[in-house]
Amino acid sequence: MQNDTIAAIATPPGIGGIGIIRVSGADAFDVVLPLLRRPGGSTEVPPSHVLTYGHIVNPQTREILDEVLVAFMRAPRTYTREDVVEISGHGGPLVLQRMLRLLLAQGARLANPGEFTLRAFLNGRLDLAQAEAVMDLISSQTEAGQRLAIQQLRGRISEQVQDARHALLGVIARIEASIDFPEEDVPTPQSEELRPLIEIAQQKVDALLAGAEQGRLYRQGLRTAIIGRPNVGKSSLLNALLRTERAIVTPIAGTTRDTVEEVANLRGIPLHLIDTAGITPSDDPVEQIGVRRSRAAAESAEVVLLVFDGSERLNEQDLQVSAELRAMGFGTKNRTMIVVANKSDLPRQLQIEEVHNIWPEAPLISTSTLSGAGLDQLEEALANLVLGGKVLAGESSLITSARHQEALRKAAEYLQASLLPLEQRLPLDFVSIDLRAAYDALGEVTGETASEDLLERIFSEFCIGK
Repeated sequence: MQNDTIAAIATPPGIGGIGIIRVSGADAFDVVLPLLRRPGGSTEVPPSHVLTYGHIVNPQTREILDEVLVAFMRAPRTYTREDVVEISGHGGPLVLQRMLRLLLAQGARLANPGEFTLRAFLNGRLDLAQAEAVMDLISSQTEAGQRLAIQQLRGRISEQVQDARHALLGVIARIEASIDFPEEDVPTPQSEELRPLIEIAQQKVDALLAGAEQGRLYRQGLRTAIIGRPNVGKSSLLNALLRTERAIVTPIAGTTRDTVEEVANLRGIPLHLIDTAGITPSDDPVEQIGVRRSRAAAESAEVVLLVFDGSERLNEQDLQVSAELRAMGFGTKNRTMIVVANKSDLPRQLQIEEVHNIWPEAPLISTSTLSGAGLDQLEEALANLVLGGKVLAGESSLITSARHQEALRKAAEYLQASLLPLEQRLPLDFVSIDLRAAYDALGEVTGETASEDLLERIFSEFCIGK
């Protein structure tokens, strides 16, 4: 499989101005050259990394399929470190598929999802963390997420992980040399010598873990459900936070009968806003479905914006919604909530003290989606709850992958475990076992100790052509 020449359409499905087909492998040039007709009729391989003008022609029928620019790129100065050809044609699905079929008929194989990047990893151009950053860069939804992906692609995370591994390897080497070569009079390292060295590695791992939760938010975003009884302005709040008219808004209660989900940018964090139907008793089967979905949205949300109508007194429906959210655990340190007193442009009837008595732990923000008042304060409150006042610096590098976080967590546990046999003055073999496990756990981040199953799972999430 690794020796096959592979081909795939590298641009997204659909109609576009340009479509690109990528070919990689030892026979890439031989696959493409018979299909390329150039002015002057040359059949030689063009210079590497230079665009060549011509037409893709069916060699059996002599039919011209497309007018193209083709780049022949010699290994190892390519994405996969193999010979690569990229054909830039017109972005019509039919013409791209017809050209791809010709390439497959010439002996290429259709690439699997992520196979080009897998080859870049296997051929040493990227480590596993950098390969994953490619997909993060493609799927990033904010500029902050893009910057983090670029830092990871440039190897910033890998350098820090390798720094921790290098520190560990020095400790392991000292221990194992004294165990394996006793006849060479290699001195046995003492606990007093080893503990500071292990703690240095611990500090490096802890530093990487410190920003992992923040990094996860920049990559995955934050599910935020807008909850409340009907006609308190939930859809208007969604539109105001999105700065666009996404949800239908009318004075009629119950306009929203299903959940509506959109993404807003909260200081670089993708905020997955979920507008919900008003939670209220109803005999209407459609409304009942909407209410069930609203409850499900609240259950799955990481943050809830509980909206009250500031121009009306609290009523039984408001109290019922509050009771349901309280039963779900909102208002505690584990489930974050912000209370929004909406419609502040109208005379205030809502008794703020009553709301504080129900939700003493939650911040309360007064807003008007009509005038925009309070929206900046709401975003500020969200940012403070989510980021704890931390701001992403331009050159920051944070762990954004749950897989990396888990590998680092395991490494930290093994490092902590290695200190116990030191304290108990047990043979150094016991220390070495835990240090080796920590070393291997760190290697999972960069791929040096990754299993085939893990590689298959990671690269199967990539799109075909990347």
